[in-house]
Amino acid sequence: MSSLYDLIHQRKGELQTETVQVVDAVQAWRLERERYSLCIRGVVRRDGGRDGSAAEPSKRR
Repeated sequence: MSSLYDLIHQRKGELQTETVQVVDAVQAWRLERERYSLCIRGVVRRDGGRDGSAAEPSKRR
């Protein structure tokens, strides 16, 4: 089952996010590196609503 992740990057001095749906944090980080390799700031999992848990930052690998 896929999860929603926010890809966080900095462009022209401003933080920007893009929400993507991928299988896991590894794929989210891979996508972030492919698209924004020079301006990565983080990846955050968004799937909180279904089971009541809060969104959690992914662990960098």
